Amino acid sequence: METIDFPNPDWLVIRQALSLALMKTTPITIGRGAAFIEEHPEYRPIFDDMIRMTGESGSGLLASEGGSIIFKPSPLAPGKFRFDTGHVSSAVEMLLFLMPSLFNGNFRSVLDLGGVTHSPHSCPTAFVKESLLTALERMGLYGSLTLRRFGFHGSGGGDMESRIYPRETRSDGLFTAGEAPAITGARIFISRLDTALAELEKGLIAEKTGVDAGSVAIIEIMESDGPGNGIQVFASLHGMPVVIFKEMMLYNSRGELAFSEKDLHEGIDGLAGETRRLMEGVLPERLVRELIPYCVLGGSESPPAGESAGVSMTRKLCGMML
Repeated sequence: METIDFPNPDWLVIRQALSLALMKTTPITIGRGAAFIEEHPEYRPIFDDMIRMTGESGSGLLASEGGSIIFKPSPLAPGKFRFDTGHVSSAVEMLLFLMPSLFNGNFRSVLDLGGVTHSPHSCPTAFVKESLLTALERMGLYGSLTLRRFGFHGSGGGDMESRIYPRETRSDGLFTAGEAPAITGARIFISRLDTALAELEKGLIAEKTGVDAGSVAIIEIMESDGPGNGIQVFASLHGMPVVIFKEMMLYNSRGELAFSEKDLHEGIDGLAGETRRLMEGVLPERLVRELIPYCVLGGSESPPAGESAGVSMTRKLCGMML
């Protein structure tokens, strides 16, 4: 059994370790993994859903033991899957967990996933569809994602479908030389909340990111099970579409109201910082970390990024497991 141990793991490296272990059917122990979840209970519902998913799909035994996470994976056969996440979990995390294994399958897989499609603890569907899957297509990894109904953190009720195809031998390169970074617009999604909040966010985005206010669209989601609010800035770097996002935290993992004006301003400040760095030629850390394992597996160029602690941790994980 392989041991993966980081002094300060985060959720992303835990999920990536479990995902690569499933792809390779390699039993692993993630030291401090369970301790991280105890210290960050917002990820407990996602981890519990992953336990349930691996059990229902017959893809192994996933559990916590002491302060560690133990995973004894079994081969995951491609096919058709249906899984519903809890109301404070993330359907997108379930997709990201399975994707590396399904790309290595010998025929197409179809995943129908319900529950939370837009979680503050994961990425929105637009990021996966328009940034991640577009980049992976250039490496010969073809997939699609269709959002059929919004499901927000705290209420769920969303629905999406993803199709993942077997890996093809192709690598066009991630980037197009000579194309300068550009911002094309932004969208604010709001559901069952006062639209004055979206108008406030629109002004802050225009002020702090440089996006023209006329290019910021406010989209009110009429059919959802509960309230939600998310912001997405659309840009490109060297020909790669980039979605920079912030899903606002309205409720915590206990279902208690958690939204505050301070969180709103900090969230937009963070989004603005990522936008500025993109204009300087640096991809968002989240996109870089999601891409690194696929770049290593496919022998593609590594995306440009500042070497943050998170990026370094994902690179180190890939050195251990790939």
